[in-house]
Amino acid sequence: MIQTGKLSFNSYVIFMRHTLLAFGLFLLWLMFSPVCQAEDYELGQGFPVGKYLLSGYVNIELIDRFDVPTRLDLDDLSLFASGRINKWANPFLEAELSKYTLIQQGGSVAGDFVVERFYNDTIFSEHDSLRVGKILTPLGDWNLVHAAPLIPIITRPYTTARGFDAYASGISWLHDPESGVTPNWQLYWQPDTEWFKRPANQAPRSFRDVYGGHIIMPLGLLDKIGASFQHGELIETGETFTLCGINANKTFGNMKLESEAITANFSGTVLPGATPRVHDYESGIFGLVDYAITPKLHGLLESEYYQDHTVSESSRSTLAAVAYKPSVPVVWKLEYIHQSGVPASFATITTGWKASFSTLF
Repeated sequence: MIQTGKLSFNSYVIFMRHTLLAFGLFLLWLMFSPVCQAEDYELGQGFPVGKYLLSGYVNIELIDRFDVPTRLDLDDLSLFASGRINKWANPFLEAELSKYTLIQQGGSVAGDFVVERFYNDTIFSEHDSLRVGKILTPLGDWNLVHAAPLIPIITRPYTTARGFDAYASGISWLHDPESGVTPNWQLYWQPDTEWFKRPANQAPRSFRDVYGGHIIMPLGLLDKIGASFQHGELIETGETFTLCGINANKTFGNMKLESEAITANFSGTVLPGATPRVHDYESGIFGLVDYAITPKLHGLLESEYYQDHTVSESSRSTLAAVAYKPSVPVVWKLEYIHQSGVPASFATITTGWKASFSTLF
């Protein structure tokens, strides 16, 4: 009976994977079809259906890392469904097909079907709302931006993805004054574990009993500074952690500077058989320079230092990239990254080239 249940669940995942891929390809065809042209559809605006909106994005990557076969990936095909019904019911769903290898020496690799977000907003006032469900944790800036067409480079720094719980399943309170002068903030609490758990190859760390908050202070139209806090338990090791982070954006004419930094203290007895703790602290910082050569062509430089608490060596990486944006929702990117420090068996950021095409729809 147990084996049958496993087969049924695996069959469901395969079915959803194929369904999402087919539906996503249909939407991509639809947005370039005469139907959308006749309706004056604009790329990136989504498809309104009554009080609901269907939208999403696609990101395709060509990856050429040293000592690894070159491959072409459907890195992310995300579909959004959102509704604005009344003050009590405002649902949102993001489901995606990710890490689907289309072409690689030795054959393709099936991707994973993932429910990224699933929540409902209850609006209490013009500036305050209660969100219940699975959300992106408001830690730093990049974790909330999330979608590949909206971040400046292809390879996300460890600082923006590794040392914290990127998703929380529970409740969250959001305050946004929308004034551009006073800070907006968000508090959240996950009383247990993540809903719709992501596969281990995408989320090697699992968390529970997580709570935290984030505050952002606008410094004009384009600039801001923020601070983050998170506390929880790392399930694989039994450790508890407390993390603090800061993020900042500053624009000087055609040049934009971005930076995020985190530091987390890990404590408690590590579970038998789990990865031992080498350091009590895990920390990272990156800085990025984005220069608009023309309104559509950008040159970028990024550098990061990251110290994981489970390895003795730190990761040190430097990246150079160009991004071409023929229109607001579409971007082509090319980057080269050099990484040193941590062993290849641990590193998910490795030396080599990446190119990508991504668009909102």
